Amino acid sequence: MEAIKEPDWSISGILGAARGAAQATTEGAIGTEHLLAGITTANGAAREALADAGATRTALMAVLRDRKDQDSAWSDADDVRGSVAAQDVLGEDGDRRVRFTGAAARALRAAMARAQREDAARFGPVQLLRGLLEEDNRAVEMLGVCGISPRAVHARLDGGDATADRDDALAPLLHTTRDVLLGRSIYRHLPFWERWLVRSAGSNLASRPAWWVGMETHEQAHRLGDGTMGTEHVLLAILATHEVALQYPHLAGENAPAPNTRYKGGERLAGLGIDYASVHSALTADRILLTADARPAEQYIDEATDPGTVSPPASDREPVPDPGTGPLVETLLTEKTRARQLIDALTTTS
Repeated sequence: MEAIKEPDWSISGILGAARGAAQATTEGAIGTEHLLAGITTANGAAREALADAGATRTALMAVLRDRKDQDSAWSDADDVRGSVAAQDVLGEDGDRRVRFTGAAARALRAAMARAQREDAARFGPVQLLRGLLEEDNRAVEMLGVCGISPRAVHARLDGGDATADRDDALAPLLHTTRDVLLGRSIYRHLPFWERWLVRSAGSNLASRPAWWVGMETHEQAHRLGDGTMGTEHVLLAILATHEVALQYPHLAGENAPAPNTRYKGGERLAGLGIDYASVHSALTADRILLTADARPAEQYIDEATDPGTVSPPASDREPVPDPGTGPLVETLLTEKTRARQLIDALTTTS
C-alpha cells in the first residue's frame, strides 16, 4: 500500500464541498466529478486554471444538477463499484462516514504521489487537479460537457493559455455578459447582499433567461453611458443573453423543459436578421432617430419577471418554469417601443 501523504488545509475545504455536492446530486460515494467541483471553492492556482478554461463553480454545478440521480447520464462509471472508505485513502484525515469511488480514490493517491515526487510536505489542490486529469473519469467527462479539454487545464497550470484550444465565437463586446454567466464577475448595479447571495449560490442565470435579461438590461444601459433605461437596452440584453447562451448549452439546457422555449425571443430576433452587433452599432452611431417608449422599460422587465410567474435564481422558493424571452419580445414588437423602432429600421435597411 502506498504511503499516505497528509492533505494541506485547503484540501479539507475541497473535500467538504465535494461531499456537499455529492449529497445534493447523488446518494452514493464521492466521485471525481464532485472532487472537481470542490476545487472550484478553493482559492489558488487550481481554481484559477479551471475558471480560466470555463470550468467555474457555476458551470460545474449546473452540469451536476442536470444529471442529478442519473448514473445512466454518465458514460464512465467512475469505478463506483470499487468504492473505498475515506480512511483507507486519507488515513486519520478521512471521515469514516465517507466513501470515494475507485476513480476518486486513485486521483487522491495520484495527488499524494505527485506531492511525494515534488518533495512537498502535503498535497494540495494543484496536485489533486492533476491527479483527476490522469485518467478518463467523470471529472474529465464533465469538463468535456463544458467544452473543455484536460489539455487546456494543464496549459493554464503550466503557465499557458487555458483558452487556446477553445473556439470562442463570441464578439469581445459580449465577454462581460459571458463572464457574469460563468460566475467570473457579477453585475455591479446589484446591492451588496444580492451580489453575495448570487455569487455564493452559484446561480445559473442561463436557466432563468427572463431574470437574466432584467439584470443584463441595467448593464447594457450602464455600458452605453445612458442614465435612463429604455426598451433599446432591453433589446440589447435579450440579444446578448441569447448569443452567449448559444455558446454554453450546458448552462442554457440545465433542467430545460421539452421543447426548450427559454430563448424563443432571441431566436425570433435572429430569424429577422437582428443580432447584438447590429443593434449596438446602430445605437452607438446614432444612425436611427428613436421616439419615446410607450411606457417605462422597467415595466416591461417587471412583467416578464413577475413573482407570480417565476422565482429569482437565488430564491429559496420552489423553482417554477421561467417564461423565457418569447413573451417579452412579443410585447416589445406589439407596443410602440424604441426596441420596435430599432428592429423596423434595421430590417427595412436589410
